[in-house]
Amino acid sequence: MNGRSLRRGPLSAFTVVASAGGLMLWALHFTLIYAINAFACERGYEAASLFGLPWVPAMIGLATLAILLPLLLILRGTVRTLGTPVLEGGEAEPRFTTWFAAAVAGYSLLAVLFQAAPALVLPACGAGY
Repeated sequence: MNGRSLRRGPLSAFTVVASAGGLMLWALHFTLIYAINAFACERGYEAASLFGLPWVPAMIGLATLAILLPLLLILRGTVRTLGTPVLEGGEAEPRFTTWFAAAVAGYSLLAVLFQAAPALVLPACGAGY
């Protein structure tokens, strides 16, 4: 075993759940951004402020921070287990699942940042155009 410990059971299920978790968090962030903008446009909050900041960018910033934290935790957890072999059903599972979960979490993190940037910079509801 080369001094490496084999994981079994619920801990190895983390990588399988993490594979979908990154995509689900990205989709949730995407939905939150559009819901915040739609709510602001529908209710006339595009010019409102929250703690001295424009309401829409402040809410999108909070939503982005709320999504980045679990994404960073998933990324950290998957990167930590990259070198550890997984034992499932008596046979060593290929490390593809762990690499895939880390890649999905990393790409989801970038996607969240890229979709938050224009939402934070552009005016809500096309105000000012």
